[in-house]
Amino acid sequence: VNLDLTKHLTPLGYHFAPDPSSQQVCTIGGNVGNNSGGPHCLAYGVTNAHILAIEVVLADGEIVTLGGLDAEPSGYDLRGVFIGGEGMLGITTKVAVRITPNPSSVRTLLLSFDTPRDAAATVSAVIAAGIVPAAMEVMDQGITIAVENYVNVGYPRDAGAVLLAEVDGLPDGVDIDAQRISDIGREYGATDVRQAASDEERMLLWKGRKTAFGAVAQIAPNYYLHDTVVPRSKLADTLEEVYRIADEHDLAVVNVFHAGDGNLHPLLLFNGQEPGIYDRVHAAGAKIVEASLAAGGVLS
Repeated sequence: VNLDLTKHLTPLGYHFAPDPSSQQVCTIGGNVGNNSGGPHCLAYGVTNAHILAIEVVLADGEIVTLGGLDAEPSGYDLRGVFIGGEGMLGITTKVAVRITPNPSSVRTLLLSFDTPRDAAATVSAVIAAGIVPAAMEVMDQGITIAVENYVNVGYPRDAGAVLLAEVDGLPDGVDIDAQRISDIGREYGATDVRQAASDEERMLLWKGRKTAFGAVAQIAPNYYLHDTVVPRSKLADTLEEVYRIADEHDLAVVNVFHAGDGNLHPLLLFNGQEPGIYDRVHAAGAKIVEASLAAGGVLS
C-alpha cells in the first residue's frame, strides 16, 4: 500500500513522492497501472517519474524487466510506455521505486477566500511569480464544510473556497516562499491566511483534503466524479461553467482539485433512488467534459 511504503521509509529520511487521495488504500502496482498523481505531484511529478524498473508478465507468459536501476537506461523507454497502461499491456509483479529524501523544512498554508474564482486566480499568480510549491489544492465551500465536520481542524465553514498550499526545501527558502504566497493571496482577496503550527496540524489539514471524496456522504448518498485538466489561466472560468451546468441540470456540485496543475475534480451529488436522476447526471457530466475541452483542456 502506498502510504505503508512512506511510513516505513520516513524514519530513514525518505518517502515515496506520489500521494494520491486514496493513499491509505491504493497500491504501488495500482499507481503504476494508472500513472497516479496526487497533491504533491505539482512539484515532484506523477508516478512515472518515480519508477525505475518493473518486472512484467506479458500476455504470452513471458517475464520481462522494463527499465533498469541505471541512472539513464539506454534504448526505448518501454517502462514509460507500460506505466499508465491500466493492465492492458501485462501484469506487474515487481517494482523498483525511486525514493525521495524528506525535505528539511515544510510550511503548510491555509488561505480563505470569498469565491473559488479568487482562489483560482491566486494559484495562477503564484505560479506566474516563479514559485512552484510542493502542492496547491482548492476546495469550495460545500466540500470544505463536509471535510471540517470530519477532521475538525479549523477549516473555515464560512469561506467560499480555501487554498491549501505547501512549500518545502531549505528553511530560509521555505520561509521566503511561504511569505510570498501569503502576500499574493492577500493581493487576490484572501480574507485569512493561516500557517499550520505543528506537524500534527499539518497532517490533519492534509487528512481533510485526502478524505474529501468520502466526506461528501454527509451531503448526498451518491456522487459522479469527473477528472479533467484545463490551463491554469482558464481555471476560474471553467469552474464557473461547472457550477452553471450543475444548476442547469438541477444538480448539486462540489469542487476539490489539484489547482497547481489545473486538474479539476467536480463531484455531481445526487440520490440514486430518484427516478430519472442518472439521465440528468450523465448529461451534466458530458457538458462538464465538453466545457473542459473547449477551454483547451484534456481528459486526465
